[in-house]
Order: sequence, then C-alpha cells, then structure tokens
Amino acid sequence: MTGPKNVTEARDWPAFKKEWNDTFAEHAKIAGIGFAFAEPDTPQARGEDGTLVHVTVNDYRMVGIGSRVFFGVMTGNAYVDARIRFSSLRDGTPFGEQQQNTSSSAWSGIFAKVTPQQVDAIAADVFKSVKAAR
Repeated sequence: MTGPKNVTEARDWPAFKKEWNDTFAEHAKIAGIGFAFAEPDTPQARGEDGTLVHVTVNDYRMVGIGSRVFFGVMTGNAYVDARIRFSSLRDGTPFGEQQQNTSSSAWSGIFAKVTPQQVDAIAADVFKSVKAAR
C-alpha cells in the first residue's frame, strides 16, 4: 500500500493503513485465503502460488463512526480514491487492475458510509476478484 508523498505523509496515514490491514485480514480469514500486509518496498514475486495486491491510494479522507455519530454533517465526507493492481506472487506477472472510488455524503448524517465501511466494501470487491482469478 502506497501513494504520493502528500498521502503517505498525512497525519492519519498510519491509522488508514491499519484500517486496510485489519479489514483485509478479516476478509482473507473469512475467505480461507492466506494474507500478509507488506510495506511498499517489500511486495515482490516469491516463486509460490498466490496474488499480490498492490494498492496505490491517490487521495482519501478518513471519517470514523464516532465522528459521524457525534458531529453528523459537520464531519464532512469520507472518501477513498485508490488503484488496485493484481499480479502473480509466483512470477510478478500482472493480471488485472481496478479503480476504487468511494465517497460518503455528509448530508446523510449518521447513516453516511464512513471510512471503515468504505474500506470494507473495497475489500469485499478485491477478494471477489481474487477468488475469481484462482
């Protein structure tokens, strides 16, 4: 998981990455698929079966459930703009990509999708793609 400097140096980037790690790990567990979260400089082909999922976050805004409940419309919109590329863990051959753009509407009040729900929807879509490629 990576992004441009303004994204990866954002104050809440570590929390955002943790949200992705936790959510993707849970989806992998449910799907019965092994999962490891790697830093951008480590994901590479390893000569074994599997899929590398490369995530480039172009932009995002985190809004948590607590903020949405307490402040409603005042919290603003949560959004994620990310490109996800798939490649073989065996030899690094790319085999697909998808663009993920999610956003909430603060005007939906406490019912607007916040960052955890958006990451969960992205993870569900990614694991659906991974399972289809197997």
